[in-house]
Amino acid sequence: MGDGDDARLGDAQLDVNELPEAGGDRFELGELLGTGICSNVYGAVDRETGKTVAIKIQNLKEISNIEKDINEEYRVLRDLSSHSNLPDFYGAFTNKNGIELWFVMEMCEGGTVVDLVNSILLQNKKMKEEHIGYILRELIRALCFLHNNQVIHRDIRGSNLLLTKNGEVKLVDFGLSRELQGPEYKTNTGVGSPAWMAPEVVLAEYKDSSGQTPFYDKKIDVWSVGITAIELGDGKPPYLDIHPTRALFQIVRNPPPGLSKPSNWSQLFNDFIAECLEKNADHRPFMEELLEHPFITQVPDNVQDEIKSVMESIVNDVTSIRKPEVRIIKNGYLKSNQKETAKPMLLEDLAALKEVSEDAVLEELQARHFDGLSYTFVGDVLLYVNPNRDEDLYEKKHHYRYQYKCRSDNAPHIFSVADAAYQDMLHHEQPQHILMSGETKSGKSLNYGKLVEHLLFLGEQTHVKVNDIGLKIKSAIDVIQAFGNAANKYHMNSTRHVNQTQITYSSTGKLSGAIFFVYQLEKWRVTNPKTNGQKNFHVFYDFLDAASADGVLQQYKLDDNQRYRYLTADDADEQRKQTMSNVKNFNKLLVCMKDTLEFTDGQLNTIWHILAAILNVGELSVSDEEGETTIEDTDRIANIAELLEVDEKKLNWSLLNYCVVVNGTAVRRKQTVSGVYESIRVFAETLYARLFDWIVNVINLKLSFTRAIFGDSHVVYLLDTFGFECFHQNNMDQLFVNCLNEQLQYHYNQRMFAWEMLDLEEEGIEYYGMQYRNNKPIIDALINNPDGLLYIFDDATKNGEDNCLYVTNALENNPKEPYINVPSSKTFSVAHYSGTVSYQLKDILEKNRDFLAPEVVETMRMSKDNVIKDLFTNRLTKSGNLTVCKDKSLMVKTKNTKISRWGAALMAEKTPIRKYNTESRGEYSQTRRVRTASAVYRSGCMEILRSLADTSEHKNGVHFVRCVRATLTDRPLDFQPDVVRQQLKALSVVETVSARQNGYSCRISFREFIHRYKFLAFDFYENVEVTKENCRLLLIRLKMEGWLIGKSKVFLRYYNEEYLSRLYETQVKKVVKVQSMLRAFITKRKMAPQLLKQQSGNDDTLIPA
Repeated sequence: MGDGDDARLGDAQLDVNELPEAGGDRFELGELLGTGICSNVYGAVDRETGKTVAIKIQNLKEISNIEKDINEEYRVLRDLSSHSNLPDFYGAFTNKNGIELWFVMEMCEGGTVVDLVNSILLQNKKMKEEHIGYILRELIRALCFLHNNQVIHRDIRGSNLLLTKNGEVKLVDFGLSRELQGPEYKTNTGVGSPAWMAPEVVLAEYKDSSGQTPFYDKKIDVWSVGITAIELGDGKPPYLDIHPTRALFQIVRNPPPGLSKPSNWSQLFNDFIAECLEKNADHRPFMEELLEHPFITQVPDNVQDEIKSVMESIVNDVTSIRKPEVRIIKNGYLKSNQKETAKPMLLEDLAALKEVSEDAVLEELQARHFDGLSYTFVGDVLLYVNPNRDEDLYEKKHHYRYQYKCRSDNAPHIFSVADAAYQDMLHHEQPQHILMSGETKSGKSLNYGKLVEHLLFLGEQTHVKVNDIGLKIKSAIDVIQAFGNAANKYHMNSTRHVNQTQITYSSTGKLSGAIFFVYQLEKWRVTNPKTNGQKNFHVFYDFLDAASADGVLQQYKLDDNQRYRYLTADDADEQRKQTMSNVKNFNKLLVCMKDTLEFTDGQLNTIWHILAAILNVGELSVSDEEGETTIEDTDRIANIAELLEVDEKKLNWSLLNYCVVVNGTAVRRKQTVSGVYESIRVFAETLYARLFDWIVNVINLKLSFTRAIFGDSHVVYLLDTFGFECFHQNNMDQLFVNCLNEQLQYHYNQRMFAWEMLDLEEEGIEYYGMQYRNNKPIIDALINNPDGLLYIFDDATKNGEDNCLYVTNALENNPKEPYINVPSSKTFSVAHYSGTVSYQLKDILEKNRDFLAPEVVETMRMSKDNVIKDLFTNRLTKSGNLTVCKDKSLMVKTKNTKISRWGAALMAEKTPIRKYNTESRGEYSQTRRVRTASAVYRSGCMEILRSLADTSEHKNGVHFVRCVRATLTDRPLDFQPDVVRQQLKALSVVETVSARQNGYSCRISFREFIHRYKFLAFDFYENVEVTKENCRLLLIRLKMEGWLIGKSKVFLRYYNEEYLSRLYETQVKKVVKVQSMLRAFITKRKMAPQLLKQQSGNDDTLIPA
């Protein structure tokens, strides 16, 4: 039968029971030639004929799921193997009592064409185009024969192309082949090798917009021929090194791939690949038409002999570097070898879900969680499900893996977010923000730390000084967390403040420093009762235990046997067990502050004295004897005064008395017992809060010098904050925490949903209705002026109301249902985005007053310690933070007066990035204007949100990380579906999946679009005007899909933006390489005369006398 004859498949099926036994002495098995997904191939000798054959052996016990595949392969081999480009088939046999199935075929001694390509590449050569053309021509001939007989192969790849010893090309492996019922017949099973699959195969199991299931036909093999052509040129196909789900997503969403270096190959070869890789199957050529392509028709006649010569010259054994095969089998399962069972193909990007629903998202996350996969993408949003265990995901090799990469180049990871922010910062020259949200114990602080690590790594650039900067930034974070983190019932290291970190870079992306803005320190924790697992800030326990271990407690007026009220918890025994750990933590803190950040001994001594003073303040007792309020422990007052270096009598008087102005005259008034206790409480809280601010200011000042040296043209912001909280009893602390999270969720809704719909409407583009929960009414009910809940607290405070009835009556008179309810006179509940939380009204008005008497402030201003004096002298910012002073004690230790003057100038800096809590930001005196805790809180929230806001002149890039707590227990890899489901609703995860599937996350003006990307599609000499037509032309030239163009903006999907970023980075690397080569050439030309002169001088010294 000739090559072109019609040899239709017969109807007879494979019957294993009817096959002859291969036992006995007929076949002598030789070496293992190759291993596949379901079989092994051995070399053998057929003793009956004396021929060397290849035997494909499959285990019949393991083929129940692929029985149809084996039957189709048998039929193709039996009925169509007569073609010269298909292997001769010698029969099917069983062996070992019917356990194994043997297919005996022609032996191809030359191995796979991939082995040949890899052998040539190992010699730093590439395969000749005529040789590639010859292999492709023979492949196309084999496929034409199969297609004429209504058979599609569905697994065309280089490893399925074999070479005989004479250089003939044979197409093998027909396990996925299928017979079509006629020329117009199509099929719809999404199977194959991921990197070689055509777009219509990937989409075969997805329903289209009309609800119909798409089909595909013979042209899928044409696509695979194009991918195989790239494989022959580059040594591997596109997307081979990435996860199959990422590969399939890019095949469908991105423009067709091409050769990695197209300029190294002829135009004909590039054109042949482009014709094969036409994404629209209707426009893709038929297999017969490929035979007419000039790249195929120009193949010389003697190429087969050349191939044979090349094979004979190969000495390298490349079988050891073969890439393992991965195949998608039915129902979306992946199989990579015979030993492992097929695994479900877990999605790395939830935006690729076939059907979007809460159950589908939950099921996918649960499967990934149990598979040890913590991170998942939702488009350009990263989702983290806390596994409650240490993971080896953050080693040095991972830093290199996520350096200057596109999001889809690697598995989802927190480093990919840092890398994306860093690249966007440089490419778009815009500040970048990374926002993390989630409940307490969801992993926000962990990811904050990993983000910092990777951002420092990206900016280090093997520069010693820069590495020192990174060490200082890490040490600064350790210090801030030691003073600003604490343990509670659910979390041993809970963040009790908002830390907005600016990491700054020079114009070239070199790390230059950092600025820390710390807001809303939960200072009430200093004096709150330590019940229900609540503890004070870490530094108190670390300092006390370290001082005890060093035997210096007496130096700080402390007692080893004393159970301090501000530290004592209901688990005091457990606290004592942690003594050694606390000492270790303190020593680490000391190294960070003294050795790395260069705090002076005097500064450190002041800090320890203040901590000791606060502990002593907590031990003060007040009594009322015959109408006279007194502090009982006079010795302790003396100790506190000595630690703070203030006058003992003045300190005692300021806590017991206050002054009011009556008819223009100051009149002394005595405090009540409760008033004194409140004064003591506020004094301890304020003292600690001011100390915390001062430490942060010192850190910022010390980091400002390197920013001045290296520059700070670029910045990435990180926000580490407390997570949403709901305890058994919640008060003002939790209200502030949850209210900030409420506002951050609103900002997420605006960026993710609302602003996109607004842009589409303004640009006159029809859009699908995004469904999301708008929490704006809740925020209005909480902080809207004048009748928001926090303003009601302020009114009660200003009117001198201590009774909670004032608040409940105000809420009843101006009801805010269903957002705020008042079930009793002692509680109220708020319907937050994450669920309804009940709050206790007890102590709220007292905490809101937050008033430290001017008499105490004036006493502290007379301290002999300049640091303590500054804590109560310097002005406060709107957010209630202490500003930095010009005192010399804050300067970096140096003898250079010029640098000292430079440091003073830095404190008065005016640039937006450099500006921190310097004197210019001080707006409030500490004595003249009383501000409530609510007012300070609102200003802090406003400052945080203002930094995220876009203006007409100032745009921000924002990257979101959504953190999910998998379980209410701490068991590793535990997963409670109901707990996760509630968080998915709160974080709008399902709505985000829909938005990323159907929406346009990148909306960019024509001017900015042309400015950014014109060099990707236009020559440098072209005059590209900012017009709608040029924007459209740019997108068409890049063969992108899924975009829209409005009246003044280009609307891109998230994968469009990623593709453009990939092209941008590639082109920039080329430009940098050309520049470096040109600089090297110019330098060599300049140095050539000097080198010649030096060489001639050396020659003269060698002339003998």
